[in-house]
Amino acid sequence: MALLDRFFEKLFKAREAAYYSKMNKKSAVIINDVDFGRILEGKEAIVTGGSSGIGLAIAEKMVECGANVTIIGRDPEKTKKVAEEFHCQYLLLDLTDTNGLIKIVSEYIENKKIDILVNSAGILDKEKWLEKTPDNFDRVINTNLKAAYFMSQTVAKHMLKHKIEGHILNVSSSSSMRPSWGPYQLSKRALNGMTLGFAQKLAPHGITVNALAPGVTMTPMASNFIKDTENLAYYNPLRRAETPEEIANLAVFLVSNLGTSIVGDTIMITGGSGILSDTF
Repeated sequence: MALLDRFFEKLFKAREAAYYSKMNKKSAVIINDVDFGRILEGKEAIVTGGSSGIGLAIAEKMVECGANVTIIGRDPEKTKKVAEEFHCQYLLLDLTDTNGLIKIVSEYIENKKIDILVNSAGILDKEKWLEKTPDNFDRVINTNLKAAYFMSQTVAKHMLKHKIEGHILNVSSSSSMRPSWGPYQLSKRALNGMTLGFAQKLAPHGITVNALAPGVTMTPMASNFIKDTENLAYYNPLRRAETPEEIANLAVFLVSNLGTSIVGDTIMITGGSGILSDTF
């Protein structure tokens, strides 16, 4: 098995090197931001994982669109710095502490009117197949799936109690379309199913639940996959990775009134990864 693993690892690296050698002259990627105006004016939003990566981009875009945003993170220094920079509130929380999550979030939103929840917190699984450990499995599932479930449950109760017609948006992944041989793929596939379940239960009450599924995106989490930060070269059908700003534009659309009739969907924004190719 070890010999076979080494063979495929060398094959993958050779394929990767050949691809990037062809792409190194491609021009820089320029993303045009979407001007939604103040489409979220007066809305109260919570974004988990809002201190970095896709969550940060979503939080920033929502603030730009008029929302009053609270980001949730567990790194005190980084979370506070981001909140100050983008003029939003913050909540320090270890999302893997489920009982603590329910208690702290319930108390925090008790006297608020939460209109939007974005579940963006997530971690990768870096252990090799057949070398997965229970501790790592639990860490990934608890962060990517269990936390999203109980965040959604807590906020949904709040919305129902106060008759708020709001939005819940889950950040899934193109990996949710791949065979689930590890906890990361498994957590994201289950998150898509959870999106369907919450959407079915909450849609009759005016609460819209959807997910978006990015492919490899130019964030710190994907630094090992993207070699050129200008042309974002990546071997998916689009031939480049996505940017956090592209994901944030779609997120704002989905949590605004523009996205109200989209219910229970997981919308792929992957450059074709996971749909047209076997890359993730």
